[in-house]
Amino acid sequence: MKYAFITFAIVMMAAALSSSSNSHVGASPRRLIKRAMTIAQCFKISGTTPGRGFQAVSSITLGALDLDFSDPDPLKITLSSPDMKVGVIPGLPVPITGARQNVILVDKGVEIATFNTPWVPGVMNGNVLETTVGSTTLNVNYANQDQFSAFIASLTTNPAHTFTLKGTVDVNFTLTLPFSVRTITIDGIYFESDVTLKGFSNFPGIQFVELIEKTENADKSFTIKSKVNIKSASQLSVKMGDVRFNTFDAVSSEPIGVTTLEQLNLVPGDNFIIAVTTSTSATTNPHDIFTRVSKNGEKFRLKGFAASSATDTILGNGIAAVETTVDIPILDKAA
Repeated sequence: MKYAFITFAIVMMAAALSSSSNSHVGASPRRLIKRAMTIAQCFKISGTTPGRGFQAVSSITLGALDLDFSDPDPLKITLSSPDMKVGVIPGLPVPITGARQNVILVDKGVEIATFNTPWVPGVMNGNVLETTVGSTTLNVNYANQDQFSAFIASLTTNPAHTFTLKGTVDVNFTLTLPFSVRTITIDGIYFESDVTLKGFSNFPGIQFVELIEKTENADKSFTIKSKVNIKSASQLSVKMGDVRFNTFDAVSSEPIGVTTLEQLNLVPGDNFIIAVTTSTSATTNPHDIFTRVSKNGEKFRLKGFAASSATDTILGNGIAAVETTVDIPILDKAA
C-alpha cells in the first residue's frame, strides 16, 4: 500500500505540473509541490480495513437501475444503470474521463451480491463524476440467497429501500504534458456509500384496461384474459418473465385461482401487461365465481407465493411478499 501511494503521488505531481496549459512554467518548486499535494490530498488511505485503497468517494446516487432476471441461472442477474453520479471529495482537479468498478452489494450488513463493470466514459461536473453502469452480471452470493430474496422483497413492497455499495473504482484521466497527452489510470480507489432507490410499493392501483377473452369450460373451470396497466413510480426497470399470483376475492378471501402476469417487464410510468386468471383445484365454486365476475365485477386480491416465478426461485421468494388488488369491472359489459 505504501508503494502504491508513492506511485500515486508521483502521478499526481505530474498532473499538477501539466495543468492549466503550461501554467507551471516559471513556478517555484514550493508552488509545484503545494499543487501536487493539493491533488494527492484528494485521496486518503483507509488504513484500518485490509484491502481498501485510496478513498476519495463521498457519495453514490443511482438515477435508475435495470435488472434482468431472464438468465436461466437464478444466481446471475443482468444489471445496468444509465445514470450514476459519484460524488468525490472537494478539490479533485484532474479531469476524469472514464471509470470501472468492482462492487459488493450489502443489505442490512450482509454481502449479498457482487458485480464488476466494464470501462465506461465519465464526465466531471464540479465534484461529481457523471457516468453509467455498463451491462454486467450481478452475481448473487450462494450462501446468502435468502437475504437477496429479502432485498428483492423490500424493493418490491416498499416505497423506497436503502442499501450499501462498496468496493473499488479504477479511473482514467487525461494528463497533458508539454509535448504529449497521455491517459493515466489510477486503480483501487475505495468507496462505500448508502444508496436509496424508489421501490414498487406493492404495485398499487393496478388498472384493468380491457377484457381480451373469457372462457368457461365443460368442467366449469374458467380463464379470464385481460390487459392491465401497472403504473410504476419506481426507479427500477425489471424483466421478470411470467409471474404468478394466488388470487382471492378481496372481501371474502374466497380462492379464485391463479393470475399470471405474462412477461412482466416494468419500467417507470405505464406498463401494459397481459393478465391471465385461471381457476384451480383450490377454486371451490368456479361456475359461481365466473358468473358473478361476468355479471357484477369483483375486486381481486393478488398475493405472491414462493413459486411466483416458475424459473427463478430467488425472484419467486422475493415476490412472495407482494400483495395488491385490481378492480375487475362487469365483464359482460366489458366484452
